[in-house]
Amino acid sequence: MLEKIVIFLVVINIGFFVVNKLLSGAPNQNRRVYPTMPLDVSDFGAQNSYFAIREFENGGARFLYDLKLDELDGDVIEMVMLAKSGIYIFEHVPVNGWIYGMENSENWTKKLQMGSGRKPQEEKFPNPVPIIEKKLEALKKLVDNESVVIRGLVVFPEVCMLKNIKVFSTNVKVVTLDGLLFTTINLNNRIGTNLTQHEINELYDTLSQYEEEAELNEQI
Repeated sequence: MLEKIVIFLVVINIGFFVVNKLLSGAPNQNRRVYPTMPLDVSDFGAQNSYFAIREFENGGARFLYDLKLDELDGDVIEMVMLAKSGIYIFEHVPVNGWIYGMENSENWTKKLQMGSGRKPQEEKFPNPVPIIEKKLEALKKLVDNESVVIRGLVVFPEVCMLKNIKVFSTNVKVVTLDGLLFTTINLNNRIGTNLTQHEINELYDTLSQYEEEAELNEQI
């Protein structure tokens, strides 16, 4: 009986020791902890956004990729969704970390934790808002129909955290991939354009001529 009591007390003491160790290694809630390096995000792009919102096809939406317009100086509109509520264009930013940015800043910042006790790494990248706004203007000029609402979504990989983003443009939203469907549904539910399926198909036929793949096929 005495041996069982001794064993019980030893187990209890070991348990307290393990718990104390775990608690002592827990991060201070007041200290900023930045995400560590996630999986490679260099291939992040239109294919990710399409799979996130492809259910819109059930309502008649159609998608286009890599629209090359003269006003964009060689750049492309990575993805376009034509829906009954209007036109949506998508700009993808293949970075990771905590994201900080102002609409009018030249650059935005990402922060990454490089290891225990080391200072988070900061890296600048071009502000994506002016980039997508230029693409919005180019597409508006091509569509040439003021009644068609055109919106832009800047999409970051879901491993990112949007920590301090200030964007005031009403036609541009900044999201991470895991919030893209929810945001697009909210935008789709707003009162705006009410395109018929016939009008969507006509727009598709017009814009598909500007897809890079279509341009390549013409040259072959």
